[in-house]
Amino acid sequence: MDLPITSALAGFAAIFLVLLSLPVALRRRATKLSAGDGGDEAFNRKIRAQANYIEYVPLAIIAIGLVEMNGGSQAMACGLAATLAAARLLHAFGLWSNVLIGRALGAMLTFGVLLVAGGVLLYGQLV
Repeated sequence: MDLPITSALAGFAAIFLVLLSLPVALRRRATKLSAGDGGDEAFNRKIRAQANYIEYVPLAIIAIGLVEMNGGSQAMACGLAATLAAARLLHAFGLWSNVLIGRALGAMLTFGVLLVAGGVLLYGQLV
């Protein structure tokens, strides 16, 4: 089965994860910190942006892929994918720049994507 929306989302997500991870890896190399943030608040925010992304994005992509695969409309799958992409950009920006509204909005939108996709999947199994 072809999943063009989920495939595009996964491609975006993979590239964005590298963009979140590279500054963390480079900073670890420069400071020789193999773990932790060395007390650097800005570095801690970058670590958390990367970690939070890894915590939420894989399940969201799986759920969106299942919605797309199980006959959900293209509009729904596309809307969920676009919302997730925007949410994660907002969240990362909010964490990196210490702008609470970006972080909060990104988190709320991510939760919304998970709730909608999860609800659609459960509804499809119950009906």
